Amino acid sequence: MSPLPDIAEAAWTERGRVIRTQPYADAPIDHRDSVLGAAWKGVYASVSGVDGQSREVHGAFFVPTGVPPESGWPVVALAHGTTGVGNNCGPAEQPDLMGYGPVIEALLNSKYAVALSDYEGLGPTGEHFYLEPRTAAFNTIDGVRAFRAISPAVSRSWVAFGYSQGGQAAWAANELDSFYGQGLRFLGSAVLAPAANVSGVADLAWSRSMSDEQRAVYPLLIPGLARYNPDLDTARYLHGTQEQAPRRLSRCEVSSRRTDSPPAARAPWQVIWDRTRESTELAPETASDAEALRVALRKVALPQHRLDGPMLVVTGSSDPLVLPSWVQAATAASCATGGRVEYVEMPGVDHRGILWKSSDLVSAW
Repeated sequence: MSPLPDIAEAAWTERGRVIRTQPYADAPIDHRDSVLGAAWKGVYASVSGVDGQSREVHGAFFVPTGVPPESGWPVVALAHGTTGVGNNCGPAEQPDLMGYGPVIEALLNSKYAVALSDYEGLGPTGEHFYLEPRTAAFNTIDGVRAFRAISPAVSRSWVAFGYSQGGQAAWAANELDSFYGQGLRFLGSAVLAPAANVSGVADLAWSRSMSDEQRAVYPLLIPGLARYNPDLDTARYLHGTQEQAPRRLSRCEVSSRRTDSPPAARAPWQVIWDRTRESTELAPETASDAEALRVALRKVALPQHRLDGPMLVVTGSSDPLVLPSWVQAATAASCATGGRVEYVEMPGVDHRGILWKSSDLVSAW
């Protein structure tokens, strides 16, 4: 567990301030006229969970059609899964929203406003601290603050809805609401296949028993962790041809290809993805390196605090990336702190399928 950062007074005051915004005229929503009232892209001020300083974060914001309730449209803060670790890797930076258009459309159809944060460093500038939960939580909460400044039709009531990496973000936002969520009314979080505690990756990497899906994400994990764990030497975890991975992963190219479902991890670096499936060099060099990786992952593992609101946790029994046993253990630990959690494990569902197979369950919750 890492302590909460000391947040600079100026950064605290600036949380959620809209730096710039523009209409999002070409949002990839299929039935735009029937569900989308208005959309914007914007840049807002948030806070780094590492050093407590102010950062610029990019995002996209959507309101449904119709007349809002008297208190405004309730907000879903949509926390996306792993899309990369470099600049322009956030969904709002890509013309296809990296496949999140149908998710947003479904939420708009249910008359929710949607705030989609790219997280720090996934816009055109900055550095992304992959799986650092405080930063992602702060970015998610401040996205709701920014949305309220962009649109007067948006309520102060909100829920967090996260998938994979975003499941960790939405979980952390729940834990940190009383510390960071002043001025908003947090109602709870729904998290799908959350990367709450993936410290088991260290053992799997050391024993060379990662699944294909885990091996594909491993070249993102190591450089992403090393950015805020300077003792991690990426060369001791990514060997041979993989030494080029940090450079290749420093940014995402803008894709013109339409995607209708979010990937487990966006891979514009197809050469790296292909090599990971065959490489035997994706492993810590020594037992000491494996322990250093284990420690780094435990520092960002959840739970770290008691939940502030109710939480729905959904995982798939056939998930080869975020193992259901990991999610179950993190959920049990959260319940032990007094958290109110509903846990559902869906038989036969994998990591990619959980987002769609759980839609009715999430909607009802």
